[in-house]
Amino acid sequence: MSSSGFDLKALPLPSIERPFGVHLWPVFDKAFTAIKGYHPQDFDFQPRVTPMSTLKESGLTILAYYIIIFGGRELMRNRPAFKLNGLFMIHNFYLTAISAILLALFIEQLVPTVYNHGLFYAICDVKGGWTSPLVILYYVGSACGKAED
Repeated sequence: MSSSGFDLKALPLPSIERPFGVHLWPVFDKAFTAIKGYHPQDFDFQPRVTPMSTLKESGLTILAYYIIIFGGRELMRNRPAFKLNGLFMIHNFYLTAISAILLALFIEQLVPTVYNHGLFYAICDVKGGWTSPLVILYYVGSACGKAED
């Protein structure tokens, strides 16, 4: 131990298996479980059951998006613009933070797979790019991407 009471040897070091030196998935697991009420590894994408898994749901959502965007533009055409800079800054910070967290979780899941088995395996093999943690990250990322628009 150093004289300051801080031991550098106690810090976890990054490795291929732990790119950030610590496991991030357990932290995500606790946050996801607190919000959704079940563990992310228990997520199961089921066609026609999971939200946004049918053409009808997706189509109606896209239609509503276009109605809101273009309808809102027409409603505001002859009105002065709202001054919402503070709200936009908070919104952008929120989206940036979520994107950074998702990126870190993707890196944690994919770096060991790419290093140990290669890029093709990580993309195409069921045991590579389609593990339970990655599927929930794809779904959460897709849902957040829709919310960003």
